[in-house]
Amino acid sequence: MGYSEELRDDFLSTLNHLIGVTNKLKDNSGHGQIFSFADSHKLAEGLLLKAWTHWEAFLRSLLIVDLATIAKGNLLKEVRQFRVKNAPWRLSELILNHPDHPDKFVEWSYQNVKNRADTHLPPGHRFSAPLPRAMELDQIKRMRNAIAHSSDKAWNSFRDLVKDPPFNLQSNQMKGLTVGRFLMAHNWNANIVLQDALSLLDANARHLVP
Repeated sequence: MGYSEELRDDFLSTLNHLIGVTNKLKDNSGHGQIFSFADSHKLAEGLLLKAWTHWEAFLRSLLIVDLATIAKGNLLKEVRQFRVKNAPWRLSELILNHPDHPDKFVEWSYQNVKNRADTHLPPGHRFSAPLPRAMELDQIKRMRNAIAHSSDKAWNSFRDLVKDPPFNLQSNQMKGLTVGRFLMAHNWNANIVLQDALSLLDANARHLVP
């Protein structure tokens, strides 16, 4: 098994755990259940944040692996012989990390990773083909941002998202809405939103590393 497959399997293992927790949360939430609706909404937000954090870490690690191992990438094309075995990995990280890492960091959103892959890797790299549900990935990011950033911009983007297709929430459904409530109480492709969001990340990881 190669480095990319190990990264994929590690990510999918974490995602499967989160999917299992989500299913338990769904089955045990509500009146007279272990978790109240308010409990499940808060926990759902944490599950989505965890999944997204691991997704971006997966993208970062995958790009580092490719830069360190692809012969026609910028690193190996410029340096033919390294003095020590792990040098390509360390140099790959130095090239891709923020210059002031770890105090400052590069954003590892998919589009940013794709743009950097276009710069550092040869044509036809794994990030060049469109993801199967790329637009929906952006929708998950907007949900995540509304949890992670207490800004008007992030919240207004989330409100616009849920009012537009495919969700089409009406004015009466917007009252008291939180991201967690949206994740647990509304559907996306016949599943609750959180379940479908996690399934989408699973599908995209398998697309990047078949």
